[in-house]
Amino acid sequence: MTQAPLLQVKDLVKHYGTPRGRVHAVDHIDLDLWPGETLGLVGESGCGKSTLGRTIICLHEPTSGEILYRGQNIATLTRRALKPIRRDLQIVFQDPFASLNPRRTIRQILTEPFDVHKLGTKSDRVEMVKELIARVGLHPSFADRHPHELSGGQRQRIAIARAIALEPSAVVCDEPVSALDVSVQAQIINLLQRLQRDMSASYIFISHDLSVIGYLADRIAVMYLGQIVELAPKSVLWSRPLHPYTQALFSAISLPLPPSVARRDRIVIKGDIPSPINPPSGCRFRGRCPIAQPICAEVAPPLVDVGVNAKVACHVTTGTAP
Repeated sequence: MTQAPLLQVKDLVKHYGTPRGRVHAVDHIDLDLWPGETLGLVGESGCGKSTLGRTIICLHEPTSGEILYRGQNIATLTRRALKPIRRDLQIVFQDPFASLNPRRTIRQILTEPFDVHKLGTKSDRVEMVKELIARVGLHPSFADRHPHELSGGQRQRIAIARAIALEPSAVVCDEPVSALDVSVQAQIINLLQRLQRDMSASYIFISHDLSVIGYLADRIAVMYLGQIVELAPKSVLWSRPLHPYTQALFSAISLPLPPSVARRDRIVIKGDIPSPINPPSGCRFRGRCPIAQPICAEVAPPLVDVGVNAKVACHVTTGTAP
């Protein structure tokens, strides 16, 4: 790609203090998000992918590291300085019922972004809300309803309308279909794709479901215990996953797969995910890995470029193990 990344994450760290100790939610992550692309973020529950997505758009303050939006480090900006940038960085949450104010009408919810950023006159905002509701496939009469009067799919459409109200450049989609019925999931996914084309926006799409990620993403980042263990274009990852954890995730998919993946037996990951309060030394996956070597306990594997725009963090598969 000759253009510059829309977003760059450099050595990003997010830790939380708790009574039991410090939670290593996100540890030393490097990522680029390019204009118009969908970057999929996949991993087990609790791996830090939602925290990463929210930290990237500054809903959480990073512990350290840089977040460059169009070349500007926004990680250190004050709340006031962030306000104009927030127009360009939006999020769709997993549970629309929890993210929509139950006391407000849909009209009030969708008018708020225009009020906050002082866009248009009062009559302009009425028309902008009407247009927003239509863009997400709902009738204008929904404007006077409350969230509890809508179905789960309809509520998520309103949450999406709120996120796109200001025509953002990047949207974090934090498991936006996992709380919906399967029949509704496809409708919401198709809506997100159409809106992305209309806005020429970039998405960070977070999910634990590889089949959803595989349908939407241009590139996929696989997370395990706060770190990225593999990053590759979808076609590369689908045909030849290299990290043992990624291979295990693919072996569990029930959908038709490429021959190189489908021939594999089901890989069962033994043991439990280690505590993010006290992560293992070296490779964090080593205690559950079927090919772990002594070096895996001693040295954390870097994310190494293995060609075809792919990177893997594994001593064995990248040939750095003795």
